[in-house]
Parts: sequence; structure tokens; C-alpha cells
Amino acid sequence: MNPSPLLQDSRAQLSQQLAYFEADKTDFMDRYYPSPGRERTRVGELLSLYTNTLGALLAKELDETAFLDTVLIGSEVELFYLDDQFTETYTIVFPQQADPNENKISFLSPIGIQLLMAPLQVPIPLQVPSGSLQVRIERVRYADCGRCDEEDGRTAAILPDKGDFL
Repeated sequence: MNPSPLLQDSRAQLSQQLAYFEADKTDFMDRYYPSPGRERTRVGELLSLYTNTLGALLAKELDETAFLDTVLIGSEVELFYLDDQFTETYTIVFPQQADPNENKISFLSPIGIQLLMAPLQVPIPLQVPSGSLQVRIERVRYADCGRCDEEDGRTAAILPDKGDFL
């Protein structure tokens, strides 16, 4: 049975993310964390873990449910606030795609960093400026982050262009 076009597109986007971070992680880090320090180290470790996670996912034969239990860049995440009994949906995106009005948050934002690769259906503390909120990721769906336009072998629609680093 042939994989669906959505699964093929998702796999292609994730493959491009993996290739991008493997090839350009240093440039990416220099752009967003130009100075050495604890935050740069922490995000560098997160990106290493993320690329390992992508590599492991892509090494498997994927089906329609493959991206339903892992928060990835491009995932739509349904977040349930335990104290308020309130649900909100966010899409985790690259920094240049962030748009708070559309609930698109950068994976580098304080909330995005905490949600990236967070476990599904497990209460987690979400650190916010006013303190800590108990949340649970109810649902994950890999969202189509825009049509992939090939540019220099990369996806211009979801990945930063090298020119963005200048």
C-alpha cells in the first residue's frame, strides 16, 4: 500500500528539517544565540536531541499515526490547562513563522522549547512569567506548514534561508 500524500509531505518536511539541522546547526545557533552561554548550550543540546528523534522517526516505516505522539516542529498541539480546565491549540514553528495571532509559536520561545518533544497525555509543568501551570498535551497532529518550495536543496517555506543569517 502506498503512503498517503499527507504522510509523504510530512516525511519530506521532517527529512528536510533533519538535513538542515545536520548541515546548518552552527549557523542557526549563531543567528539566534550568538554569544556562548547556558541558553545556547541548552538549545544546542535540545537540537541534538531533536535531530536524533527525527532520525529515529524517519528510520521507521511510518504510517498515518506516526506523528501523533511526538511534538515536532510543524506539530499542532492541543494543550489542556489542568487548573483552568481550558484547552488551547498551538502550532510549533520555526522562529520566522511565529504568529501569536494564529497561535503559531516558535520552537525557540519559552513555551515552544518546553513543548518540543514533550510527552503526550502526561501532566507537565509549563513555566510562564507568572509561575508554573500544569498542562497536558491532549493531541498532536503534524500540520502542513506550507507547501515546500525547493531552494538550494532545502525547503524555503519551513526552513530559514542562509540569507536570513546575514
